[in-house]
Amino acid sequence: MGQSVLVFISHSSEDKESLIEPIVSDLENCYINVWLDKRKILPGDNLRKSVFRDGLDKADVALIFFTEKSLKSSWVDREIKHVLREESKKGNNFDLSKIISIFDSQKTYDEVAERYPELTDDLLHFLPQNYDKIELGQLVSAIWSKYLSLQGGDIETQRQLLVKEKEIFQREKDIQGLKVELDNLKEKNSKVKQIDEFKQFCESGKISDFIETKENILIGGWAIRNNIENLPEAVAFGLVEDNPRNNTYVKITEKGKDFFKWYLMKNN
Repeated sequence: MGQSVLVFISHSSEDKESLIEPIVSDLENCYINVWLDKRKILPGDNLRKSVFRDGLDKADVALIFFTEKSLKSSWVDREIKHVLREESKKGNNFDLSKIISIFDSQKTYDEVAERYPELTDDLLHFLPQNYDKIELGQLVSAIWSKYLSLQGGDIETQRQLLVKEKEIFQREKDIQGLKVELDNLKEKNSKVKQIDEFKQFCESGKISDFIETKENILIGGWAIRNNIENLPEAVAFGLVEDNPRNNTYVKITEKGKDFFKWYLMKNN
C-alpha cells in the first residue's frame, strides 16, 4: 500500500473475524493503511518484536478497540502498557497524541475508565458492531486529525499532504488489483492448459484401459501395481507414482485425481 497514515489496531483475536476485519476493510477503502497481525506476522517471526517494534512503534496512530473480549485479553493489556510507556518516555504523560480509544458500548467505556483512566480523557468514540457510515466517518476523521496534528506545519500544507497521500494510496490499490487480476488469469490459463493436456491423454488411447479400470487406483492409499492397466503410460503422464520403499505398490497423484475429476465431469 501507499505511504498513507499507518494505523495499528489493538484488539482481541476473538473479535477479529466478526468486528475487526470488516472495520479494516472499511478503513482501507478510506485510504487508511492498517497494520494487522494476521497479514504482517509470518511463520517464524518473533511475535513480540513484530507486534511491538514493527507494529506499534512504527504506527502513526494506535487504535485501541475496547470490547468485552479485549478487556480479557492479556495481549491487548500488554500493547496498551507498551504504548503508554513509550508515550511517557516522550513526555506525553497527559497528551497521548497517537492513541485513539474506541468502545463498543457504554458499559465497556465505564470499565476502561476505571482500569485505564488516561485512555478515556480523549474524545469519546463509540463504534458498535453494527456501526453506520456516520460512525465510521467520525473514526476516519479522528485518525486523520491525529495524524495531521503530529505532522505539524500549516493547515494548507497538511491538506496538500493528505491529497497526495490519497493519490499514492489509490495507485497502490489499483496495482494490487491488477496483480490479483493477473494471478487469476494465470490460474485460469493454467487450468486451460491442464484440460488440453488431459484431452491429449484420452485422445492418445494409451491409457484407455487405465481409465476403464479406474476403480483399482481410486480405492485410496497404495494399490498393487499388477492390478493397474497401462501403468507405464499412467506413470509417464504423471497420473500415478511408485512407492519409493516398495515397488510392488503405486498410488494416484494429485494430478491423477484432477484428471479423473475432469473425466467424470466431462462424461456425466
